[in-house]
Amino acid sequence: MKRMMCAVMRGGSLFGLVVETKTRRLEVGRQNEAIALAWATKFATRDSIFDKNFSLLGTGDGKDTPLLLKEGQDVFKFYASGRRFCQGVLATMEMRARHDLLSKLLELVFPRKDTITFEVVMNEDAMDHVMVAVARKKAAKAMQKEERDLQKFASVLAPASAGKKWVADELAVVAESKEVAGDMITEAVLDQAGLGMVRFIEKVDLISNSRYNKKQASFWPLILVVLGEKAFEKMGKWFISLHFSDQLAGSYKKVLSFKFVLPDANNMADMTKLVALVPFYIDLVGRYKLSSHARSKTDAARTKAAQEAFRELQGVRQETLLRKKAEKKKLMEEAEAKLSAEVLRKKEEKERNRQMKKGAPKVKMLRS
Repeated sequence: MKRMMCAVMRGGSLFGLVVETKTRRLEVGRQNEAIALAWATKFATRDSIFDKNFSLLGTGDGKDTPLLLKEGQDVFKFYASGRRFCQGVLATMEMRARHDLLSKLLELVFPRKDTITFEVVMNEDAMDHVMVAVARKKAAKAMQKEERDLQKFASVLAPASAGKKWVADELAVVAESKEVAGDMITEAVLDQAGLGMVRFIEKVDLISNSRYNKKQASFWPLILVVLGEKAFEKMGKWFISLHFSDQLAGSYKKVLSFKFVLPDANNMADMTKLVALVPFYIDLVGRYKLSSHARSKTDAARTKAAQEAFRELQGVRQETLLRKKAEKKKLMEEAEAKLSAEVLRKKEEKERNRQMKKGAPKVKMLRS
């Protein structure tokens, strides 16, 4: 009886431990939902950055459409559309797998952070030859080697000369053209002190050669402090990379990509200036036009790349054709090897007669 009671107690303890573990995992997993909801509350509800800059938020067009799409315990997505120059923007939040014990053990060796990636698909006629990326130096060099468009067209730019405002020393810029890099990384994004509203709007107009929509003027001071030396001391912990390209490999060629670290649910306002870069760059890139000198260089590079791609495609086609011929020949040889000796003799005799007939002189009959 005592043994039975001990067994029941051990079983009850084990069951209680399992229930407690599952409950704990569920509670921890909800932390990801809390972070995602905090982000949506800050940036995608009424009078927020995305509400003021996009006409449609969420995956549908109804009033009750949910803002976030949950694809797993650690992946959440947000979609916005209805803005000039672009088809829309997809934000993907990739959280730490807090609900998974194995993942948490791996994080002890390979630390992970919660991240959000914005991908803006630009309209075909709203993006000139723009290719530029910004990241920390090591990551920028890796991007230049691994991203096909950067590998083919761009290079890591040398730091700016002394006295000229540029990105923080921790960062590196990968670009196809110094002109494009200079125009994309504007003083408005670098200025540590912040620019006046009128002066900032004038700077946007200077690049775009068109009058800016001043109805959104109250929004734009948010972007004035981001990538400069002093600004990066505060914003750097949230910044991962920017990557703008009109030659991206994939379903869409013209894409603006932003990747940031997500703060915890209680400090979401810390990344406001970074999120504000998304609509800012949609307008800047959508209006931007290269100079004729820079355009001639980028045209030549793209023509050369197209020719190389065509030759590569021809080579692949030729290789495929030769491989198919070799496979067909091999199949025929294997089939012949399976034939009996008598069938093979008849086949050889038939082929010999065909060759003799083919080689015999042709005689024409003339009728009188």
